[in-house]
Amino acid sequence: MSFLGVGYQEMLLVLVLLLVVVGPERLPGVAYQIGRAVRELQKYARTVRNEFKDEISFVEEQYKVVKGEVETTRSALRDQQAQFQAEMREATAPLQEVPALLNTALPGNVVSINGSGAGPGSTGDSEAAARPGDVAVTPGVPAAPAPPLVF
Repeated sequence: MSFLGVGYQEMLLVLVLLLVVVGPERLPGVAYQIGRAVRELQKYARTVRNEFKDEISFVEEQYKVVKGEVETTRSALRDQQAQFQAEMREATAPLQEVPALLNTALPGNVVSINGSGAGPGSTGDSEAAARPGDVAVTPGVPAAPAPPLVF
């Protein structure tokens, strides 16, 4: 067995030297003083350990509070994102139907989506030329309904 790296022989040597230096009459008083100093050191060590324990528990408590707030915020953001995506799908649903409506035009009807104006009945002059994005329909044929404006 060793105490702080000191074995039995070294400990016995220290006690014998202490007995010789201090003397047998003052040895009990010195032992009492050493015992008192050890108790004070233990008291200080206990105080420091308790302070660290209190601080660590406070930090852990604060961590749990912040973690809960982060989880609450994350949950709220996910809900808002899902709601936003649902609203966007709902708002863009009519736009998904536009290509199907344009493809169901009667054969013989010429529909130009990008305004080229090519096809039967187009005059090719500057008045008949449409701007890009305009839909030109052959005269006398009902046009497809315009999609709603979404901003």
